[in-house]
Amino acid sequence: MHYRGEKKINKYSSYPLFNVLMFSAFWALQIFIAKLGFNAGAMVLPFQAVMLFSAMATVAVLLFPKSGPELTQLFKHNPALFWKLFFANAIQSGLGSSLSIVGIALTNAINAGFLVKLSTVSTIFFAWVILKERMSFLKLSVIVIALSGAYLLTTKGQAILPQIGDLFILGACLCWSFGNVIVRSMLRSQSVTADVITIQKPLAGTPIYLIFVGFSVFYSDGLGELGQVLACCSFSLTFLPYALGSGFCLAMAWIYLYRTLNVATASYMTLMSMATPIIVSILAMVILKETLIWIQVIGAGLILLSGVMIYFSGISKA
Repeated sequence: MHYRGEKKINKYSSYPLFNVLMFSAFWALQIFIAKLGFNAGAMVLPFQAVMLFSAMATVAVLLFPKSGPELTQLFKHNPALFWKLFFANAIQSGLGSSLSIVGIALTNAINAGFLVKLSTVSTIFFAWVILKERMSFLKLSVIVIALSGAYLLTTKGQAILPQIGDLFILGACLCWSFGNVIVRSMLRSQSVTADVITIQKPLAGTPIYLIFVGFSVFYSDGLGELGQVLACCSFSLTFLPYALGSGFCLAMAWIYLYRTLNVATASYMTLMSMATPIIVSILAMVILKETLIWIQVIGAGLILLSGVMIYFSGISKA
């Protein structure tokens, strides 16, 4: 049962490609700016506290005046749907974003930029299982190519495990994909707009962040001292612009992510956003002077090849 009587006209239906390109660009900037902050010495949780506040403020300013009342109506008239979306956002935004921030801090920017696109693989799988989107031989081929590329990129072709930061990002990919597929299933069957769900994201992510704050008692070297996290008392102003900028880009990526999911399949969203690793890599090589050895270049190329196959085959719309 819908919390409103009539289906809203979808004002984003004419701009799926624009939305996904904007999502890719802001996601890339969020990764890169966060890496700049960690290179400058920021600790994970104090940085994330300011980033979350910045994202929450951005969403409130841009979306709440128009879509806030609709969120209130959703809570009053369809609480079951409200809490299902809250759960999906907690997984996608809360757990996924928290894991990715730790991963970005512990790996290089190029690795992070390419590894986030492994959400392509997990999204195809979850979309097949949950949304019953068609699984074809070509999609399976893309999965194999993307995973092969990720292996070469993260291990340099050696029989070793990826570094710990890469594993955190892989965990984030699973969270993003699962949450996105759940949201997509609700967007296509319920009378709720993308911006309403986006407003909920920072709220749903806050409890997950607080759990990570609790973990900081046991892993203060990597996450930050508990006192720093709670008071941000030793958060240097040097890191503040990076945290604020990363939060703004994260909020904009959220907005365009759900506007894309409102009009396109989950597979389309993740497969067509291949500009993210390219943007991150260019910025990392030019500004951070990061490099790749030839076997890693092959791995990155395989990940991009999977996106090219999707674009020209049209299976992202299947």
